[in-house]
Amino acid sequence: MRITCFYGSSPGMGYIYLNPPAVEQTVLESENELSKHIIPDQISIQYITDTPLAPFLDNMTVATNNFNADYEKNYDTEYGNDMDEQGYIIGIELTLDHEQFITLVKNHAFRIIQTEWRNKEFHLITFDHLVDVFKPENTIYRLTDEEDAFVIVQLVEPEKLGFHYSDEKDQKRPIALFKALISARDDIYPLEYLLKPEFILIENK
Repeated sequence: MRITCFYGSSPGMGYIYLNPPAVEQTVLESENELSKHIIPDQISIQYITDTPLAPFLDNMTVATNNFNADYEKNYDTEYGNDMDEQGYIIGIELTLDHEQFITLVKNHAFRIIQTEWRNKEFHLITFDHLVDVFKPENTIYRLTDEEDAFVIVQLVEPEKLGFHYSDEKDQKRPIALFKALISARDDIYPLEYLLKPEFILIENK
């Protein structure tokens, strides 16, 4: 799984590629600063099998509408996210502080867990520490009505993230922060790709 973090004078910007990039992007090893903070051999995406996560997932609210239907109605996102024609998210753009990114990689926060939920086998791909992924107050959105892929999001008041509105009449919807992807679609989210860590940290100078 390719995750990039660019930082500098402005807040760090990250991007999570949930399937292989359409255009091959080569980054020189000397450009990637992550190796200054973590020994490359210690960078991995753990694969965990047969873990009963259903009790944690059932403890969260599953939204009535799908993810796209609620966008700009019941929530906003930090930035734009890339979706395919069917409504499956293939890329997530997010605020990602470089120190936070280093901590997430060091602690193996990015992992894949095989589990069963709703009588179907899924892979759960985490983007944060497990304690933050499985908070009961998080919300689960199905991506399409096929119910073969979902996202877990934390809905946060915009002011807490530093968003300010110039017009008080503007509707202040919560911001959806992505915590995990739940997928039964290995064709869209190939396991072989997701298990290969390609974490990139670059300072914008």
